[in-house]
Amino acid sequence: MTEIEHFFTPVSGYAYLGHDALLRLAGEFGAHVRQRPVDIARVFAEGGSIPPAKQSDARRAYRATDIARWAAARALPVNAKPRFWPTDAAPAARAIIAVDRMHGPVDRLAGATLAACWARDLDIASQDTLSMLFRECGLDPQLVLDVAAELETQTLFEANTQAAIDAGVFGSPTYRVAGEIFFGQDRLDFVRQALERSS
Repeated sequence: MTEIEHFFTPVSGYAYLGHDALLRLAGEFGAHVRQRPVDIARVFAEGGSIPPAKQSDARRAYRATDIARWAAARALPVNAKPRFWPTDAAPAARAIIAVDRMHGPVDRLAGATLAACWARDLDIASQDTLSMLFRECGLDPQLVLDVAAELETQTLFEANTQAAIDAGVFGSPTYRVAGEIFFGQDRLDFVRQALERSS
């Protein structure tokens, strides 16, 4: 089975916009999406990227407009200037990794955390918010929190981040298919071509 590695942070607006489209694309090809949340601050620093929140007013204004355009094109609800952004994405990232370790609905939780920030104006750094999302995904909140707090989960979070850096990732979302990376949800057509070559 072909694998699509999805390097992202749960507070990424563009990862939110691309998430459902990525899953649909993977479904078309019978591919597996490997959700790999990363410490985006480290990825930005190593890749020489300026975090969106620290970019110029002009770039931030354009980014909000672009996100709204893409949301309309993908028929997704969005608040292009969410109330809780930026926020600490590490708790949500570790929760996604924990659910993957538990063989739970990792794709659903990844999408839920992204939508919580960008469509529901919720703070995904909040344990209360995360617990609500876990319940919505049919998960036991305390169990997920316990697994998320384990050393192995943190080790995997760090491994995801290092793998992204080693692969040349510099932003979120980035997809990798057969060793080739594609930055941005607007590159999913190229991901499709890579899947066609891998089929």
